[in-house]
Amino acid sequence: MKKYVLFICLLFLVGCGFQRDNDTPAKLSFYYWRTNFQLDSLERSTLKELDVERLYIRYFDIGLQGDTPIPIRPVLFKDSIPNVDVVPVVYIKNEVLLNSKIDRGLAKKIIDYINQINKYNHIASNEIQLDCDWSLKSKEPFFQLIEDIKKESNWKVSSTIRLHQVKYAGKTGIPKVDYGVLMYYNMGTIASDSLNSIYDRNIGTKYIGALKEYPLELKYAFPIYSWLVHTRDNKVVRLISRVRADEVEKNVAFKKIADIRYEVLTEGVYFGQLFLVGDQIKVETTTTAQLLEMKKDLEKASGKCPSEIILYDLNSRNIPYYEKEVWKKIVVCE
Repeated sequence: MKKYVLFICLLFLVGCGFQRDNDTPAKLSFYYWRTNFQLDSLERSTLKELDVERLYIRYFDIGLQGDTPIPIRPVLFKDSIPNVDVVPVVYIKNEVLLNSKIDRGLAKKIIDYINQINKYNHIASNEIQLDCDWSLKSKEPFFQLIEDIKKESNWKVSSTIRLHQVKYAGKTGIPKVDYGVLMYYNMGTIASDSLNSIYDRNIGTKYIGALKEYPLELKYAFPIYSWLVHTRDNKVVRLISRVRADEVEKNVAFKKIADIRYEVLTEGVYFGQLFLVGDQIKVETTTTAQLLEMKKDLEKASGKCPSEIILYDLNSRNIPYYEKEVWKKIVVCE
């Protein structure tokens, strides 16, 4: 009888280990992805009202100049940091990792540059996040970079994770980081068709079936941004960020021809770019309902709730387009 009771107790403890307490909501955080850090009143009030504790700020990209890795477009702090923990994010281009002349000193250079930015702006950090869509060819150099950063610092290290890196984890590998952030967006190809390349539920659900077996803790990143896809003769001309459908619809130069597609009726400069008669545009974004849909699908696929949800990205051009209640609902574990 004692053995049976002990078995039940152990089973209960193990079972609880797989899932976060349903009464504990996830933390809500934001990415900040502009080169100049400067918050307006809406952005600051949003952080305060939602009790945001962490801000993931893109510090710089790493690209190549010849064979030399260099920081590209580093962040410039023009404003004070609110009372949040700052996690520097560094985007690393695959070309850097695939360059055979890159030595192990890259990790130290990245850490030193982050420390310089932090010291100048009176920021304290104890974590770095690496953003890299590594490939089969670049995975070993990327994983080595992670190990090098660990040796050069006492920081936590996290990494972004794309959908294909979950579904095909056996081939793409799993980084040895403290946790990953599943980027649940940019699912399709930017094209002149009627599909939404930012979010497509049919595509997303094809990739998340392996979440229960994925051994790394994953936090989730959800999209709240928008962009305009400008096409001509069925070819993509350009992307214009942060344009919303209501801005297009109030302009008589555009005629709605489908759910998210419009045709140009009058030649002119709109949103800072030249549009010709007959050009078409597509406004891509996500809705409040879709954000809740993402949360539900991921919780069902993984069998557990995330400890944190990160919204991409903090911008007063994004925040007003969502019902305020969604920020409360999205963190509830169901």
